[in-house]
Amino acid sequence: MNKKIVSIIIAAVVVAIAGVGIYFASLEIETSHDEGFEWMTSGPFSVQKYQHRLGENVFFVAYGIAPHEKGMIRVYTPKNVEYVSYPFDGSMKSQWNLSFKPDTTFRKEFCDPQYFVGVWTMAFEGVPYPPIQFEFTNEYLPGAEVDIKYLC
Repeated sequence: MNKKIVSIIIAAVVVAIAGVGIYFASLEIETSHDEGFEWMTSGPFSVQKYQHRLGENVFFVAYGIAPHEKGMIRVYTPKNVEYVSYPFDGSMKSQWNLSFKPDTTFRKEFCDPQYFVGVWTMAFEGVPYPPIQFEFTNEYLPGAEVDIKYLC
């Protein structure tokens, strides 16, 4: 009988320590280096590099979404307007990768390339992870002027 109680206590302590570690690790946005790229990370979500040029894809990945984690990723422009959103459900898929590229033909209200310049925010609804921020500079990727032009 005592062995059962001791085993239960040890298991509870291990689970508690792991839970606390995961919680505190998820509260910090950290920069990690993987395969030569800089990644901005929050919990299981990462955005490749902080600074982007106009016309450049923003790559983001998820790795290790827990089965109980479900929510929405919302990406906001520097003017705090939602540009795009993506649902996620760890019980369906625990890892994936996506990308998006802001352009002036996506939605009518985004008709000026300067609308994209500045710090963007990727927020996570339904989970306790802090947002990730990344920036678009006022420089074009060579040839991107064709896709991102003034349309107003």
